[in-house]
Amino acid sequence: MTGPLARLLAWLVRAGFAQTVEAALARLDQRAELLTDRERIQAETTAVLAREAVAEARIMADFNARKLSFPWFWIFAAAFVGPLALWWSAVILDSVFGFAWSVADLPTPQMQAWAGDMIRWTFYVGGGVGALRALR
Repeated sequence: MTGPLARLLAWLVRAGFAQTVEAALARLDQRAELLTDRERIQAETTAVLAREAVAEARIMADFNARKLSFPWFWIFAAAFVGPLALWWSAVILDSVFGFAWSVADLPTPQMQAWAGDMIRWTFYVGGGVGALRALR
C-alpha cells in the first residue's frame, strides 16, 4: 500500500499539486488518531513514507531544474541528440522522397535501443518542461 501511495504523492508533487499532497498527508495524520494502536502505527508509517517520497520528489525536482538551467547539460545532450536528429531526418527524407542516399541503419541493436531511449527522453524532458512552464 505504501509503495503505490508514495509514488502517487511524489508524482503529484512533481506535477505541481504540492498543496493537495499536504492536505492528503494531514488527512492521514487525522485518520491515524482515530484508529487502534496497530492501525495507527500502520497509518503513521504510511504518512512518514509518503512524506519521505514527497521530500525526495522535491529534491529531484530542484536537481532537475538546476540541471536544465546549466548550459553544459544542453551542450552534452546536443552532442548525442543532434547527430541522431540528423540521421533520423536523413532516413525520413530518403524514405519519403526516394533519394539515392542509402542511409545506413544503426549498426547494433544496442545503438538502436539507445536511439529510441534518447528520442523518448527528449520528448519526456521537453514535455515535462513545457508542462511545468504552463502551470506557472
